[in-house]
Amino acid sequence: MKCHNTIVVALATAFAAAAVSAQEAPTFGYPVGFSVSKMDTSVSPRKDFTRYAAGKWYDAMEIPADQKGVSGLSLMSKRTDVLLGQLVEEATRKAASAPKGSPNQQVGDLYAAGMDEARLKALGNAPLQPVFQRIRAISDKQQLPSEIARLQLATNDTIMLGGAVTPGIRDKSKYIFVVSDSSLLLSNFEDYYKPEAARYREAYLKNVTDTLVLAGFNISESRAFADKALAIETRIAKVRQPLLDQNEPDKRYLLMRYEELKALTPAFDWDAYFATIGLTPPTEVTAVETKAMAERSAILSELSLDDLKMLLMWEYLRRVTGGLSPDFNEPKLALSRTYFGDSFALPTRSKQVLDTIAGTIGHPMARLFVEKNFSAESKRAVEDMVGRVHAEFRSRLAKNTWLTKATRQQALYKLDKVKISVGYPEKWIDYSAVDIRPGEYFGDLERISEFLAQRNLARWGGPVAEDEFANPSETLPTLINAGYDPLRNAIEIPAAFLQPPIYDPKGDPATNFCAIGAVIGHEITHGFDSGGRHYDEIGRARNWWVKTDEVKFNKETQKLVRQSSNYQVLPGLQANGELTVTENLADVGGIAFAYGALTKYLKAHPEEDTSIDGLSQAQRCFIAWGQVWSDKIREGFLRQITATNPHAAGQYRAYAAAQHEPGFYAAFGIRPGDPMWLAPKDRARIW
Repeated sequence: MKCHNTIVVALATAFAAAAVSAQEAPTFGYPVGFSVSKMDTSVSPRKDFTRYAAGKWYDAMEIPADQKGVSGLSLMSKRTDVLLGQLVEEATRKAASAPKGSPNQQVGDLYAAGMDEARLKALGNAPLQPVFQRIRAISDKQQLPSEIARLQLATNDTIMLGGAVTPGIRDKSKYIFVVSDSSLLLSNFEDYYKPEAARYREAYLKNVTDTLVLAGFNISESRAFADKALAIETRIAKVRQPLLDQNEPDKRYLLMRYEELKALTPAFDWDAYFATIGLTPPTEVTAVETKAMAERSAILSELSLDDLKMLLMWEYLRRVTGGLSPDFNEPKLALSRTYFGDSFALPTRSKQVLDTIAGTIGHPMARLFVEKNFSAESKRAVEDMVGRVHAEFRSRLAKNTWLTKATRQQALYKLDKVKISVGYPEKWIDYSAVDIRPGEYFGDLERISEFLAQRNLARWGGPVAEDEFANPSETLPTLINAGYDPLRNAIEIPAAFLQPPIYDPKGDPATNFCAIGAVIGHEITHGFDSGGRHYDEIGRARNWWVKTDEVKFNKETQKLVRQSSNYQVLPGLQANGELTVTENLADVGGIAFAYGALTKYLKAHPEEDTSIDGLSQAQRCFIAWGQVWSDKIREGFLRQITATNPHAAGQYRAYAAAQHEPGFYAAFGIRPGDPMWLAPKDRARIW
């Protein structure tokens, strides 16, 4: 159960466009990487730094129909999709002659099967029927936990109630079993029960109804169940843990004896569940979302057997529609348009299948990608940058005056233990045992899910091992992202992320230090932010802070909360400073360490401390940071992430962190009274 913090606004994958040819990938007339042509020099940097840094670029951007927003990062995703599209097409040509279980065979056959829309449409809902028939045959509630466990194995996801094996939260020498309830269909909890969210509830009902009809249910029973499904998920949403509590492990992860778990969820037979997944019940578990788990148990007790069987069929169905006929996309599109507008379109079939491959057999595809598209020179150059930014943070931490000696020593120890990996894992996950068969898209995806679920369960009782670059939504080598995992004290910077505007092997020091260097600093800071500071050097949930230091830390972070809360995202919509404080603090650390490391680098290499296009290295540094975060986002999506996402809007990030760095004011002559001036008393002085 990962708890990653990431640099990207959770938009890189959301923004990712269709796989198109390189000639069809628009950049709106500007380079993807750093360029002074993007600047609007008619605007003073002292007045509106976001527009000064990238105003012309911002004006030129147009949000494609199949995206929720557009930015330099989304164009990185598009460029990567072009490369991946070429790669999988080549794998498809080689698949028949490639060794069984090899990356080319698996990627090629899975891609070809996913692209065979005619066959998928001809199959319709037939692939669902064996599981539906099995669920319909259940004769009493006592059989439900075993079926729920079977569905978890078939989908590699929790259905109603369940769990997974993971390294210990507080003891990293052993595996623990983490139990939880399952996901909800809507991403925003408020969509379920706030009066102003009625249109989302209506869209939810239509989505459930239309999907069930496609799966073979009649319209009347589909409509009736949709009402029940909404009522069920509303109950769960109302008791879900507040987002802000999820940063605190003592509130998030609750240790309990097995008997206590049974008492918490009396309607669920955990003995039957564990017997079905093939594990002996543990003496203790770690529980997440205990109130929601108790509510799930109450639902199992209260609903009729027929309603519960329908619920299980629905929960299974909504997790596997990606392997079915493209007709199942229509309900998804209708729901998405409720958020993003009637002009929103789903990605092309090619892009959908590429994303599915990434989310299922991501490592085989990533191996092919890295072999062709990631140079050893880039890896070495970025690793050198890692060392310089790390050294800058360590130097500051060693000189820190507000921390007590005990906390400072622990912080230095944690910093020295952080593992920062660039590009790809030392050891790839071996998928060769998975039977990927030509023309069996649904079956292939089910077999992959079973492999991953069983691989996780097989770790129980064995030596603790961690997969690197394996999170399909955050750190896969083909993703435009970077992530810090507090449970491992580890940072991963994927290979695909190391391209303009984040990293340019031909770029000058400023534009690289204040893009990829700032990303590195951002991720390092996550180990010491409002969430990461609760974990120690090996990722254990342990408070290593002296109480007086905690008080000082929280006092400084409140400056970031106030700064962000004063930002108006849209007319009448303010940013949530409490929600975004961890990411905003990481941004402050990122740009500070990058700028500090740049300054030291230029002192050691004075021949590179030159003005380019009339801009000093210091000026280019902050402009590069501003251009990285220049974006446009659909209003519906912007409202959604403002309420639920710990990352602030890109236009805010473009300048807000720099306001805490003295070099920013010196570079552009920003003075008291200027709109970009932040009074020294309001600047966070933490790291």
